[in-house]
Amino acid sequence: MLGSQIEINMDRVIELLLTSQALQWAVLGVLLLVTVMLLILFVQYNIDRAKGRHAKFLWFEVNAVQPQSAKEEQEPSQPSITGKNINTGQNYGEIGDKYTGLKQREVTQEDVRYLTQELEKFSEKYTNKINRSHITLGYPGCKETTNLANQVYPFLQRMGFNKIEVCTLQTFGAVGRKFGVSNAPDNSIMIEIFPADNVE
Repeated sequence: MLGSQIEINMDRVIELLLTSQALQWAVLGVLLLVTVMLLILFVQYNIDRAKGRHAKFLWFEVNAVQPQSAKEEQEPSQPSITGKNINTGQNYGEIGDKYTGLKQREVTQEDVRYLTQELEKFSEKYTNKINRSHITLGYPGCKETTNLANQVYPFLQRMGFNKIEVCTLQTFGAVGRKFGVSNAPDNSIMIEIFPADNVE
């Protein structure tokens, strides 16, 4: 019943269009206006794309694809490096070409005396709890503490420590102190190298 009523209504609309000249001109005008609008929008869209501008068609916006010249394709892109501490040259296994950060600390005779005393005190205090199979040298692993550990290593060998285990140790700076003596996780004696404290 609903379908037949729609048919009747459509028949009436078609009959009105065929009999009324004013409605015919109105429908023809609307169709002509829509056709002209679509034609103008299509032409403007192509003009914008050809000029490389953002082409707008109704509410859509399309970026024009720029053709790349042969010169641009051949040039390799150069990295833009603006940060500090970036290695840009030959490093031969070391990170950074030249160390320009903290001043390198050196092992002095006073440091040797201090370490000797601290090792003796620690050995006497924990004589029956220490694993004496080796000594452990722990340091954070940055370049400055690695260089300092390389200076301590021969000193320990001269003291008679033939087996020296090295470990990376997360220590916090202690103002004015380079070294500390404690026990390693395996209960051997450990010499801790503290990071530089940046205090002048």
